[in-house]
Amino acid sequence: MQTIENSLLRVVIAEDGAQMFSLVNHSNQSDYFKSDAAQEKLTVVFPSADQGENWAELLPWTVVDKGDARVSLALIDDAVSYKKFPYHFEMILTYALEGNRIDLKCYLKNNSHKEMPFSLSFVLPVINDWMVKESVNEVELTNQKATIKLNSANFALAAKDEQVVASIDNALLAGDNDNEFQLTLALS
Repeated sequence: MQTIENSLLRVVIAEDGAQMFSLVNHSNQSDYFKSDAAQEKLTVVFPSADQGENWAELLPWTVVDKGDARVSLALIDDAVSYKKFPYHFEMILTYALEGNRIDLKCYLKNNSHKEMPFSLSFVLPVINDWMVKESVNEVELTNQKATIKLNSANFALAAKDEQVVASIDNALLAGDNDNEFQLTLALS
């Protein structure tokens, strides 16, 4: 587990799946991922566009950079994944704290010479008594203690089935090319 923090927030990220397990506000010590029944988490989903394999859970993540308020983890294809998904890829996911914000920056590189289909999602459970409000490129979760706003210019955001999903579906990344995507969670 990797812990990052600043004067306002503390976040715990597991290397296994690059999942965010805890989001604590220092002022009231509330963990926004803790429900009465369980510790919830923000999950990363990186399947190929045409199959259900979640490489974010199946392949190991490696910490490649760490500071007080940021951590970067890398995910790289291997021989087993290549047999099922015949592309060489690497992903670097950075969790960075900036004031009351958490920026999730995802760098995806297609190291193959052919176009790579992909989908990428972040799934955040909506727990306890959060009210959900959706607008273009933003989802706002509000309860009596706080407000969390998720926004992105890259991901489609939707609240459904007691979760918020930020997703890029059925996309293509040109051979020997890369792209960056960002999702922001802001607390108030």
